[in-house]
Amino acid sequence: MKKILALSLALMMVLALVLTGCGGSGNQTTTTAAAATTAAAAGEKTTAAATTAAPSEETVVLHWYARQAGDKDWPLVEEEYNKKFLEDINATVEWHNFQNADYDQKATAAMSAQQPMDVVFTSASQLRFLTWQKAGAFMPLNDLLKEYAAETLASIPQYVWDGASVAGEIYGMPTYKDMSVDMGFIYNQTLAQELGIEEKILNSGYTYGKDLDAIFYEGKELRDAAHPEWASNYFVSHRQDMHIYYHADTLTSIATAAIEGSFLNDGELAEGKKIFNVYATNEYADGIKLITRWVDDNIFPFDPQNADPEAVIKKSGATIGAFTWGTAVPNVDQYENWKQWIIHPTHSFTYTGYIQAVMNAIAAHSENPEKAMQALNLMFSDPVYSTMWRFGVEGVHWNRVEKDGVTRADFTGTKNDVPNKSDRPFYYWYHAELGNLFTCYLPTDLADDFFTVLSKMNEDAIASYYMGFVADTANVENEIAACAGVIAEYHDTLKFGMTPNVDEQIAAFNEKLNANGAEKIVADVQAQADAWAAENR
Repeated sequence: MKKILALSLALMMVLALVLTGCGGSGNQTTTTAAAATTAAAAGEKTTAAATTAAPSEETVVLHWYARQAGDKDWPLVEEEYNKKFLEDINATVEWHNFQNADYDQKATAAMSAQQPMDVVFTSASQLRFLTWQKAGAFMPLNDLLKEYAAETLASIPQYVWDGASVAGEIYGMPTYKDMSVDMGFIYNQTLAQELGIEEKILNSGYTYGKDLDAIFYEGKELRDAAHPEWASNYFVSHRQDMHIYYHADTLTSIATAAIEGSFLNDGELAEGKKIFNVYATNEYADGIKLITRWVDDNIFPFDPQNADPEAVIKKSGATIGAFTWGTAVPNVDQYENWKQWIIHPTHSFTYTGYIQAVMNAIAAHSENPEKAMQALNLMFSDPVYSTMWRFGVEGVHWNRVEKDGVTRADFTGTKNDVPNKSDRPFYYWYHAELGNLFTCYLPTDLADDFFTVLSKMNEDAIASYYMGFVADTANVENEIAACAGVIAEYHDTLKFGMTPNVDEQIAAFNEKLNANGAEKIVADVQAQADAWAAENR
């Protein structure tokens, strides 16, 4: 009773904070687990050894809180799931599905009120993982994983589990999908071939946006000469994410660590151990200057949020491409009059915050944590459960077929066999909220090498030196709030490339950050990171 009362008080305090708006390894990642999950996706039957329930057990009802819309055929899927869960682990699931916009409020209220709850979706922004974990709301999973989910534990690389851990204990099961920040460049293959620049794009050694700089200018000049009617159009779709210009692990607010080797202008930062204010670096200034030059020269559009609201320019085929994040293989024939393809950066990277972006936890007050873990193990490791989570009921929404010796999901002749994917009655690709994507049967309408490319992206990722480290912001909450206002004032305009006098603005930006406690934030996080590294590195 004392434990329940203490947890309830802690949760009430967390709820008050939420409602008021408060607050591994540095080497390349391993390949063994990715190979295992790819094998499962290829149709090799996985066996959930610990999930079979004894006949004498009483049937358990699990309460599962999920961030999903509940497509119109959800009742069919729910019924099929419960048939399978009942057969495999002698349990059924009562699903609590909420739209993305409603999930945080509904799940937070349920957690605070100690409603019956077993599995819960948690992320950095919804049912905030670190906030609720600190309050003791999530159950530690290390022992449960070993005993009831050995298949899942073995199928996901260790760096992913490290990123999902707090002080060495796993509190959330991260979705295993694209686990790296891969800033690919999807290019207009039809236009690139017409202009004779495709080979230059493919051989650019692309890692950062600047690697394509000369090709963009050459291509735009060639395009404008060949298509004078397009001369006033921008050439590349704008993307404001600064990862295009440098790779970084933002630990909290301005406190950043470099991904090894990415901050080349500032040599002392290159190893990724030193914490710094990212907005005060040469890399940030160079990135903003490059964006601004591209906007000035109509490589990037001016006022990108309003430059092409109906995507008329893009659909016409007048642009050479766009930077993207996490795309393994694009839909080559997405546009009617031209084809597209992708180049991936020479390396991708990963960090704790990215791993913790989508996870499922078991509530600390769950009455059936063992059954909850058994259910999660099935969803993560069994291909039929995994495929059903994304495409619906086998034989109704998809059929199992063999293609080149690999088991695939085919929609021909099923309820999902409709001209537009948006009209499919149950279709969640890739459903980042749960599971191991690699255990899903790959649809036949996706590229055959999708899993191969995605697996390579994960395997090649460079992990942040601070993978698994989570900063405690208690001592610098006021400074973080003050700096957030400064960032909104300066960075949110600089990143669009429309700010004159860039050097002066960046200097003023950092002067104001320092006046609002930037150096205190960096020092506080550095001290915590050093202490963490002493125990974990």
